[in-house]
Amino acid sequence: METLTSGSGMQLGTGSSYLIKPKTMSIRLESFEVQIESPVDFASLKRSGMDMEALISAQKMFGYFRMLNGPTYVNLVKDFLVRAELFDKEAAILEER
Repeated sequence: METLTSGSGMQLGTGSSYLIKPKTMSIRLESFEVQIESPVDFASLKRSGMDMEALISAQKMFGYFRMLNGPTYVNLVKDFLVRAELFDKEAAILEER
């Protein structure tokens, strides 16, 4: 069973704790929008002359594509983005060494 501690981490029933990374940019979550796209847009493909539905149906893969095109958790994406960091290639190689 999970219980939250004093905002700095999450305490799990096993005694393990996870720290929540601090924000790396000061931006209000309400001030930007997440653009949600479908990774595979069958309607757009069909309009472009590539009707893939019969092929996908024959392979019984519509469940997979429904999962890919499934829900986007906007608040989770925003919370991730304000904590993201960028590293250049040289810094990453130096850290690996």
